Amino acid sequence: MRDGNRVYLAAITGRHTLWVKNIQADPHVRIRLTGGTYAGKARPIGPDDPMYEAARERFCGVVHPFDYVENMFHRKGLPSRRKIAELHRAWFEGGIPLVVELATGA
Repeated sequence: MRDGNRVYLAAITGRHTLWVKNIQADPHVRIRLTGGTYAGKARPIGPDDPMYEAARERFCGVVHPFDYVENMFHRKGLPSRRKIAELHRAWFEGGIPLVVELATGA
């Protein structure tokens, strides 16, 4: 989820996620978003990080139209805003949340 010059991600399979291992080896990344591909620097964020709550709110609190389709693949029953928020919260809290700070001018 993009928030200004920051992008919040969650590696839902945790420390075994290969792209997380790539970030640990080299935090300089390129990320494709609506509007283009941007350079940035990525890092994991934990509950003690000042950015954690803002990241959690942005990742879990915003619902987009595609999230309803996504929810149908991961949860039983009809999707709802509540179910989507619960799913995203489980991914965020059970996985590894990360922030990508986009290069200035992105």
